[in-house]
Amino acid sequence: MNGDLQFYAVKTEWSPWDEAAVLKMGYEMRAELAKAITCAGLLVDLSMDQHEAVRKGVAQNPHTPITTLRRLAEQDLCSSVQDAAQNTLRILAS
Repeated sequence: MNGDLQFYAVKTEWSPWDEAAVLKMGYEMRAELAKAITCAGLLVDLSMDQHEAVRKGVAQNPHTPITTLRRLAEQDLCSSVQDAAQNTLRILAS
């Protein structure tokens, strides 16, 4: 993880500028961050990303709100995103 990714991956307090900076990143970086960040609002935003890799990262993140995980598990058009969300929901339920 490069410096920017590491900075955002461990961030606990997010400003609107931080969120905007992440949303402007390339999709590979957004996908990597989606697996690690804890900002619920940004995870919801990233769950609607056009790139499957970003949505899958959100689906794998245990900090993603349950309602968002359920939506990804039931409604995402990509089966790998659905599977990842279902797996995360199973882990959280145990």
